[in-house]
Amino acid sequence: MINNDFNILSRKLEKAGTPVNLQSHKTLIEFNEIARKLFFVKKGGVVLYHIHPTTGEERAINFFIPDYHPIATIAESFAYDKPSKYRLATFTNSQLIEISKDTITELRSDSEFAEIFQNYGIMTLLDKNELRAMLISLNSEEMLQYLHTNLPQIIQQVPSKYIANFLGITPQWLSKLKHKL
Repeated sequence: MINNDFNILSRKLEKAGTPVNLQSHKTLIEFNEIARKLFFVKKGGVVLYHIHPTTGEERAINFFIPDYHPIATIAESFAYDKPSKYRLATFTNSQLIEISKDTITELRSDSEFAEIFQNYGIMTLLDKNELRAMLISLNSEEMLQYLHTNLPQIIQQVPSKYIANFLGITPQWLSKLKHKL
């Protein structure tokens, strides 16, 4: 996405939304809740957890930080008014802009906003698909190297315990892998 388009999108979201300051570990959208908000991450970060359908165990599957996918919600629930299969929460103290689904619907009547918002959504979907393909095809050391090379902002801004959970390894094993890099 062109930086100018993203700047337009972020200005409109900031203007339309409500600033919120949240502590670490604050749930934004709960498992089984219908997502009626999205969040623009200004500072800090948010983690998306998949909830295992039988064990209830949570596994980090995506991160939202100011310079990597800063618009956070549970897309399927938000788009289709379905109960969420995921949980969205802050992983550190965070400054967010909260925007309701009704506000997004109103903003989408502006053709410029709608086009930019749609392009952002497509770009984000492609990025997530790439990341998940890497996650299932690479071992934890290779995946850590991929993150280090291609998404250093995640390594720099997301606490290690969340990266370890994302990789399906212990924080201790992650520390050993980091020393190999």
